[in-house]
Amino acid sequence: MSIDLYVNSAAAFGAEETHDWRWTNARWRLLAEGDSWFSVGSLNLFQSANLLEEMAFSQFAAAVQCAYPGDTLRRMVKMSTDPNFVQLLCGNRAWRWNAIVLSAGGNDLIDAAGLPPENETRHRLLLTPPEWGPPSQGAPRYLSPEGWQTFATYFQANLDTMIAMRDSGPSTGRPLCMHTYAYPTPRPSGAGLGQGPWLMPSLQRFAIPEDDWPAVARALLDRLGDLMLQCAADTTRYPQLHVFDSRTLDVTAAEPGSEGRSGDWLNEIHLTREGCRKLALAWCTAIEAVLLANP
Repeated sequence: MSIDLYVNSAAAFGAEETHDWRWTNARWRLLAEGDSWFSVGSLNLFQSANLLEEMAFSQFAAAVQCAYPGDTLRRMVKMSTDPNFVQLLCGNRAWRWNAIVLSAGGNDLIDAAGLPPENETRHRLLLTPPEWGPPSQGAPRYLSPEGWQTFATYFQANLDTMIAMRDSGPSTGRPLCMHTYAYPTPRPSGAGLGQGPWLMPSLQRFAIPEDDWPAVARALLDRLGDLMLQCAADTTRYPQLHVFDSRTLDVTAAEPGSEGRSGDWLNEIHLTREGCRKLALAWCTAIEAVLLANP
């Protein structure tokens, strides 16, 4: 069954939901935070989808979501920019959640890839043409090792803060479940009203050949996914962090150069409802296994 009670606004969460019989009888209560993969996914509300709406558990589950498009891990852990999430996780409205589910890292990566060529190599992810490595390196020839190390340090520091926040409230030690991202195809496909594309302009700014765009995007998402899995493996620094690797799923890539819907992608970085379902159902099985192991 799908999530039985889905509160789409953390600000609206309160007495009405907690007195709902579905909330009272929910086997699992989840606090969800994240980016557009958890919220609307596109400005076209008739086509958009998100992972939460496609989740299906074997028992009643309730979720309160605090996500909004464009959110980054850094903003999620700041009371000034995400007060509802902070209050529900460790503030005066906090619960002991069965799990915190988090869709994060993708926008951080996009922001970092968009840092301009004028920056030092340690402060950007992409390299300028004179800095490119030999063609034999493949897509990594366009990536800055120093810049990636800076990004990894940033990501880990913000994840440290997320874990500390969780363990400062009633949900201390509860599972924190994250996912890696499927591979997008950089292409001229935004969400309308000036939103997107997101990756393509950065690759153009650094004069990366168009034929190499899919491979560069894949290399960036692989580095992010590997970093997330490395964090989960460090159970001392990141206890009860569980990362589901979605890169192994059969998500159909968009055609290079296409506009609008293509494959399992609604636009450059957002999945269609079918694409969301592929990821959400597989991830949901993994989350349920974690929940059963951590009653």
